[in-house]
Amino acid sequence: MNSKFRAACIQINSGNDLAQNLTVLKTMVAEAASNGANLVLTPEYCLMMDGSGRVMRDNALAADGGATLTELQALARERQIWLLVGSLTLKTDEERIVNRSFLIAADGTIAATYDKIHMFDVTLPDGKVIRESSSYRPGERAVVAATPWGKLGMTVCYDLRFPHLYRALAQHGAEFIA
Repeated sequence: MNSKFRAACIQINSGNDLAQNLTVLKTMVAEAASNGANLVLTPEYCLMMDGSGRVMRDNALAADGGATLTELQALARERQIWLLVGSLTLKTDEERIVNRSFLIAADGTIAATYDKIHMFDVTLPDGKVIRESSSYRPGERAVVAATPWGKLGMTVCYDLRFPHLYRALAQHGAEFIA
């Protein structure tokens, strides 16, 4: 195991045009790889972002990630990088979708997946109600994945508010967390 690596965090301002977002993401990943990144990380909803749960459900990818995930796997393989796809929204066998993170190895295989556990359900002081759980099915398990640089604990966005998840990841051997 080589403990040294170069990570690149990509920040993309995703809208609800999947093809455009994918083009931008691929360009940014290629640039990061060209600059020596071994591990490239993308944000939650990196290819589709809309404030409406209905729009996110309507535009969710097939349960297996379809051609879009295949393109991301090819990108990792072509660039010989590990790619942590912050999250993609996928259809399930129920009305709710899942917010899934993918860790793709440099050979293009999927090394691990993680479904966001903690849903953002809140009533704001102005009365606005946000209920992620009405559109998204929560994950059920913490995930620690082996990489060439050590064990990676996988989380998504709002999970950061729950220290018990990070404790569980550490107890399961996570050496770094994304």
